[in-house]
Amino acid sequence: MAKLEIQFRLLPRLFVLLLLICAACLQAAPVDLLPSGFRPVPVGVHALVGAKVVVKPGQVLDSATIIIRDGYIERVGKDLTPPSDARVWDVKGLVIYAGFIDPYLTLGAKSAGKEGKKDLELTGGGVKFFGVNPQERDAGAGGPGYEVTRVTPERQVAETFSPDRRTLEGLRELGFTVANVAPGKGILRGTSALVALSGAEPNHSIIKADVFQHVVFDLENRKEDVYPESMMGVVAVVRQSFFDARHYALDQADYREHPAGRIRPTFNPALEALRPAAEKKITVVFEPTDALLEDRAARMAHELNLDFYLVSSGQEWRRPELAKAAGVPFIVPLDFPSLPKMPQEDDWEQVTLDELRTWDWAPENPAVLRNQGLEIAFTTHGLAEKKDFRKNLRLAIDRGLTEDNALAALTTVPARLCGMDKQLGTIEAGKQANLTIVEGQGYFDPEAKVRSVWIDGRFYRIEPPESKEDKEVQAEDEKAEASKAANPEEGDPNKTKAKPETKPPGKVVAKEEKSKADKKEADKERKLAKLKERQKRVARSPLEGRGALTNPPAVLIRNATLWTCGPDGRLEHADLFVQDGKIQKVGRKLFANGSLPGQTLVIEGEGLHITPGLVDCHSHSMILGNVNEATLPSSAMVRIGDVVNSETPNIYDQLAGGLTVANLLHGSANPIGGQNCVIKLRDGATPESLKFEGAPQGIKFALGENVKQSNWGDKNVTRFPQTRMGVQTFMANRFTAAQQYLKTWADFKKAGGPPPRRDLELEALGEIIEGKRLIHCHSYRQDEILMLIRLMERFGVKIGTFQHVLEGYKVADEIAQHGAGASTFADWWAYKFEVYDAIPQNGSLMRERGVLVSFNSDSGDLARRLNLEAAKAVKFGGTSEVEALKFVTFNPAKQLGIDSWVGSLEPGKDADFVIWSKPPLDSSTVCQQTWIEGKKYFDNSLASARAAALTKERKDLLAKAKKLKTLSEGGGDKADSGDNSFFKISLEHLYDGKERHCLDDHE
Repeated sequence: MAKLEIQFRLLPRLFVLLLLICAACLQAAPVDLLPSGFRPVPVGVHALVGAKVVVKPGQVLDSATIIIRDGYIERVGKDLTPPSDARVWDVKGLVIYAGFIDPYLTLGAKSAGKEGKKDLELTGGGVKFFGVNPQERDAGAGGPGYEVTRVTPERQVAETFSPDRRTLEGLRELGFTVANVAPGKGILRGTSALVALSGAEPNHSIIKADVFQHVVFDLENRKEDVYPESMMGVVAVVRQSFFDARHYALDQADYREHPAGRIRPTFNPALEALRPAAEKKITVVFEPTDALLEDRAARMAHELNLDFYLVSSGQEWRRPELAKAAGVPFIVPLDFPSLPKMPQEDDWEQVTLDELRTWDWAPENPAVLRNQGLEIAFTTHGLAEKKDFRKNLRLAIDRGLTEDNALAALTTVPARLCGMDKQLGTIEAGKQANLTIVEGQGYFDPEAKVRSVWIDGRFYRIEPPESKEDKEVQAEDEKAEASKAANPEEGDPNKTKAKPETKPPGKVVAKEEKSKADKKEADKERKLAKLKERQKRVARSPLEGRGALTNPPAVLIRNATLWTCGPDGRLEHADLFVQDGKIQKVGRKLFANGSLPGQTLVIEGEGLHITPGLVDCHSHSMILGNVNEATLPSSAMVRIGDVVNSETPNIYDQLAGGLTVANLLHGSANPIGGQNCVIKLRDGATPESLKFEGAPQGIKFALGENVKQSNWGDKNVTRFPQTRMGVQTFMANRFTAAQQYLKTWADFKKAGGPPPRRDLELEALGEIIEGKRLIHCHSYRQDEILMLIRLMERFGVKIGTFQHVLEGYKVADEIAQHGAGASTFADWWAYKFEVYDAIPQNGSLMRERGVLVSFNSDSGDLARRLNLEAAKAVKFGGTSEVEALKFVTFNPAKQLGIDSWVGSLEPGKDADFVIWSKPPLDSSTVCQQTWIEGKKYFDNSLASARAAALTKERKDLLAKAKKLKTLSEGGGDKADSGDNSFFKISLEHLYDGKERHCLDDHE
């Protein structure tokens, strides 16, 4: 009885023990227990034994073991005993890396459905102007969205990710196991998704959604005549979108708190989706596509207070200091240009120096970025042929990138950028079992093959590509089969078949083997020669030979003729003394009774003539991309300051003509154009350093045929305005809107509450009303000039300058009474109907009536000889030489509001001056030297040596290119097959050698 009692007491304990055993069994069971009929889940425990394991860059274990359990790395080390339940893999002689990560993979876009159209309100404001091409929503997005079609931050790659099997196989062949898939269309494109390249269904392959918000300065995939179509327009769209996102968040929050008595805010999924980026909760990846635009993207990101990374344009070698100043990691495509196939040998003469430099510098660009102390991550983005990735990576290493840095760019850096460095990037316990396994000496040996990759603990074999010998044998077999099928006697039993020819043994076989060995040796030598050529860079830095030629502490020009363009007029046998970048003294025999300051550069000026630096009040020469944002009747939100081109050769060419200051203007395609930018021609400076600090802000307006789209073609007949009456009405509308905008902000500052939306277009127009921004108005006809004067006086605005103003002589009194300047052409007339009444006496007549007159170029060519344009006022208008010279010095400086610094040779002003061989208005005079702020930027005596050096550089680059092309073709090499990438012109040099005028790029 007692024994039975004990047994009953033990029953509950036995039951508990049984439950624990069952639970343990369930935990040990596979997580994915599939129903009958499905393929069984592979073994989840593996031991990879005997390989060389690169744990992370700089840390290597020889003959090590990696133990994988259920998709994660359990242990890594030497002399590890594989678990009893593990499948053991003998990987001796192989090299194992952490699985490679592509941080910027772009896949082909798939249609999401039929295109839907969105009806927009035809009201003034934003980009919804009457008559402009509508911003239609893209395919599958007919619902609510942002007013600019290509702003779609609400799109998520994670929602549509469905990769092509072959694409994944191609990436795995390169060793990639994970990729961050980026959206492929638009400006603000949406968020990327980090995915495993396993081929599993998206639910299992997506590792992380919403990795980055993507912004691309994209002009290629746009609808014609839809805003934006210029690079400055793209920048304006990005800036406005982020301002709108911040306002949207504040407006929605206020409505939730105080819904009564106020208008319900609109719903906008794009602005809702952009909010995390605006609040620094998600990193923004900018792809600027150009070295100078990288600087603009970085500055805008700081302006908008964003966390950001940059996608390399491959052009950082042009301005490495700009990349360094950005101070953020770069995602670097390895899409190097390849040599072209030239139909004729003479065609090489058409290849420009910049194209050759771009080709020669490209492999070195990753090392350039690392040398600036910047982190880099490699991507296959931009490669037409993904298989070129390893070849280009090897080139980058041969040109200065270390293998450790290259490995980091494939593993640790992209893992950290994607926020997955705790799970990916190194071979350490606890991390995902993503591995890349390579034979031979490792991944950076171009002959070594990727044998396999592991993704989430699963093995993916890489099928070796067919060897060249295999392909030759296959081709011979196919040829034989084709010949057999083509033979009419083949298969006929009544025909006697010819016996196949037999080759005698011995000598013939040996000869073939020797021939193959010789060919193999020749190929090896050819490849070595080719590698040696590519390792050596011939191209010089584009910055060589630029910048200040000399910068002495002080300069004295003695005994010259000074054209001061100031109160002193013209001084014979006079001296000019400059110190610390400023004019200190002007007069005769300045240091006759005193000693010169130490280290003063003395220039003997006998027979020389000195003038102030010339000023061009109307230029388009240094603009990156389009001159016009021609899609809208008002583009006041765009800024030339966003697209200053510091790399154009126009700077040097115009310095050679004595020009030191230029007013960069938007074009004349719209009644209200973009904001201007005044620059000094400091050759070699960055875009920001070219800007004239302190110059008043301005904006371009336009009247006449251009803005009403005369002669634009039959399709351009819908945009309002189409008449001169409409131009006046439109301008009145926008200034009335600007008044209301200013009042709204004034009311907010007084009463508080939610802030109004910041509207960059109306903000610029409001600055005109407040007297903070000058109008520079393209004009021709007298009636339109009078119209704008009267209209602006209604709004209390004084016009800064009328540009061109070719009928200004007819209304000179009214222009003078209003107080506007007139910047005209010296002798342009009758080049279109509305300027038939233009006369070469125009400038002189307006000056005589009290108008402040200047001559401008509106031409990169004329800007090189503005002194001769000024001479035409003497020839045609009888203006004195002293006053005529002011047309291109003091007068334009005064029109631009910078006469306190430049325009005349007076003490206290910037030491901007030009040394001429003869009087400046003489047709045979030559600009000898051009100085800006006491630094010499042009010297005619050095020009020939500079040109010779550039000619020699081009000749050497051509020789290298031709030699490499011969080496490639000699061995049947497809590495340099040639494509359009070689001829892809950088934005900085897109308009080299081309004239740029007011209406350029409107089409």
